[in-house]
Amino acid sequence: EKRKLPTDQVLLAHSYERVMPGRDYLNSITNFWRVFSANDEESAAKCEEFLETIVNTKEFPLRRLNKIVESETAKVLENSYRAMNIAFMEEWGRFAENVGMNLFDIVDVIRDRPTHKNIMQPGFGVGGYCLTKDPLFARWSSENFYNKRQDFSFSVNAVVTNQKMPLVSFKKTQEMVGSLEGKKIALFGVSYREDVGDTRYSPSEIYYKEAILNDAIVDCYDPLVKHWHEVNVKVEREITNIENYDLFIFAVRHSEFKNFNFNKLNENQIVIDSNNVLSKKQQETIKNNKIKLFKVGQGLI
Repeated sequence: EKRKLPTDQVLLAHSYERVMPGRDYLNSITNFWRVFSANDEESAAKCEEFLETIVNTKEFPLRRLNKIVESETAKVLENSYRAMNIAFMEEWGRFAENVGMNLFDIVDVIRDRPTHKNIMQPGFGVGGYCLTKDPLFARWSSENFYNKRQDFSFSVNAVVTNQKMPLVSFKKTQEMVGSLEGKKIALFGVSYREDVGDTRYSPSEIYYKEAILNDAIVDCYDPLVKHWHEVNVKVEREITNIENYDLFIFAVRHSEFKNFNFNKLNENQIVIDSNNVLSKKQQETIKNNKIKLFKVGQGLI
């Protein structure tokens, strides 16, 4: 209306992204199910015609919803479900650590059941632009758009729980190291997920700031990030002077970290695997070298 366009001639449709950043980015655009909606049949036809030029609709048919707002709601609900799935596993992670069980092995056997393949696992935290905020949209819109206040307590509590996840690793750092004043920490991974260089709302930022507030010295390593803009810190690709560090924390499952050689560490150093980063072979090397290893979702190994 502000641009004085003839509203009856404007074609309007909506199709939300279902994109997986990283090595599968392009594939997740072309070979994945897409949802769309439109404000009339002509708009729907044009939208479907456009999407068919990008999406492999023969194997991944398009799904149409009745209203544009339903399409956006589908996106918000998808991300809210995933955020809640992650938050749900956090309490089970604490349980497994306290009683000495390997929750990752347990989750693996549960995933054999087709209805439970998408069960999540405990980790370092939730980041990125979607899961950190989308679960809050429904409560906001119910009050501000529809004038029908609804608490959405599960969704809100999921966000709160996920925001606290990096502090679990931080508290474990304090337990294992003691006072952090002057202690040197090597933080492996500053992006919000594996094999991408995106640092938006990275859970590593929460851990980093808390460690700095407690007078620790934190050096950051990430193969895909040169400068961490959110905290204005230079990030190194590879670690040197390994013997100088008191603690090594692995926060992101970057592929490169699978090659880290733990034979260079000594028994006075500590390793925290916060995100199921390390391979069985790496864990065995750590154990053989009598290095303390704590794994989120499993406990001391």
